[in-house]
Amino acid sequence: MSVLADPAVLARGVIGVGFSGNTCDAAPLDALRAFGPGALILFARNAGPPDELHALVSALRAISTPPPLIAIDQEGGRVERIGAGVSPLPPAMAVGATGDVALAGRLGVLLGRDLARLGISVDLAPVADLALQPPNAAVGTRAYGDDPERAGAFAGAFAAGLERGGVAATLKHFPGHGSTADDSHIRLPRVTAGAATLRARDLVPFARALRAGAASLVMTAHVVVEAFDAEQPASLSPAVIGELLRGELGFDGIVVTDCLEMDAITQGVGTVRGAVEALSAGADLLLISHHLELAHEAAAAIAAAVRAGELPLARLAEAHGRVLGLRRRMLRPAANEPPADEAAPLEAARRAVTVLRGEPRLRAGDPVTVIAFEGTAADGAAASGRGAARAEAASLSAALRRRGRKSELMRVPLQPAAADIDLLLEHIPALGEREFVVVTGDAHLYDAQRVAVERILEVAPNALIVSGRAPYDALLWPRARRVACTYGSGGLSLAGCADVLSGRYEARGVLPVRLVENSAVR
Repeated sequence: MSVLADPAVLARGVIGVGFSGNTCDAAPLDALRAFGPGALILFARNAGPPDELHALVSALRAISTPPPLIAIDQEGGRVERIGAGVSPLPPAMAVGATGDVALAGRLGVLLGRDLARLGISVDLAPVADLALQPPNAAVGTRAYGDDPERAGAFAGAFAAGLERGGVAATLKHFPGHGSTADDSHIRLPRVTAGAATLRARDLVPFARALRAGAASLVMTAHVVVEAFDAEQPASLSPAVIGELLRGELGFDGIVVTDCLEMDAITQGVGTVRGAVEALSAGADLLLISHHLELAHEAAAAIAAAVRAGELPLARLAEAHGRVLGLRRRMLRPAANEPPADEAAPLEAARRAVTVLRGEPRLRAGDPVTVIAFEGTAADGAAASGRGAARAEAASLSAALRRRGRKSELMRVPLQPAAADIDLLLEHIPALGEREFVVVTGDAHLYDAQRVAVERILEVAPNALIVSGRAPYDALLWPRARRVACTYGSGGLSLAGCADVLSGRYEARGVLPVRLVENSAVR
């Protein structure tokens, strides 16, 4: 039997694996070389200083010929695995708020160029899901908005930009993760909407981007979409992958699963059996992001399924061929690096700021107190594969100081205790005449935070409320006189917000989602 007909070799070549270590010495290079994966996926735990990351990626590419695909989730906003050496981008929803599809393309080119310089060949972005459920922390500001056509235009432009920049783009999470409030990192979500609704809504962004040929890969969702398959999650469903994605939408590129170590799979069939079923259903690249021993077990199970006649060798060979084809295509970077707009990220962050009520500009000369509700983002996507702690969180107060404003910062937990708020309210009146800016953090998900802001407005009625993550906080306080949205609380979004608040830039953003007062689910 030739090597390329050996089911065990083919099986390892359709698996993408993750690992620990952010240097050549710390990474298990020998074990990875022995396994022979089709792809390697990097997380924050692997992203050291730029020179070390570049050296690590070079070593990873050298473990086989052609090199394995080197993939990463680098979306912008809260899902950015690389913190240095790659241009930070605002969240997708912030980009959607600019209304500028061409700007999304410019951001894609910039990010693609930066990743390609490091030797990374696949970006597992952009998100083509719709932001349809405010409680859905797994999607939220990772989506461009809730309008299907607009989201498809933005996702397609960003994906095309990534490809022009030198990396393969991935539309995710097919056939849509936005119609459920559950997070597949934690449990298996179900979508109950009818087929007609899904075709007119959730599928549209994928269909639009795929018609334009914008992306080389599509990632499946670990979500049961009952209208298409009432039993199996999409990642394991022949109906979703074969009939819908391949047949109806005509996609002939690589179908990659979301990580098979997520709880939506592990609490059901399990990672190993899930790998066999995903491949049988039509997936080409199976992500097992955290444990190499599980990848070995999955490869053995796939080979055993072929030998037992459960899985056709032709299906395995087809998947392997698709992955190998992309590995060969990405073997060498393009001869001419595309021009990239370094100023595009800050431009997008400024243009995203959306004013819903009142005047966002701060009074000249007055000191500013920023009250920021902060904490760890409550979603598995942001936390997945997290390594060393990031630097101290950016603040709007620091951004204002850099613009010449006198400002102090009060950090408050996302779900503050009553005693914390009592202490804060005692302090506010003693501060005297000044501007107050309250930066909220998903208060629509935290009752104590919502109440705290209400009480702050009682003693500082002219405070500017900045909805610092998803914009759903904006309607929580009808008495608020001044309300704005930034769609992100990272340094870039806060810099754009500071430019608006200090009068350097006019707020021009437009809400990319509909807000319904006193409603968590539309």
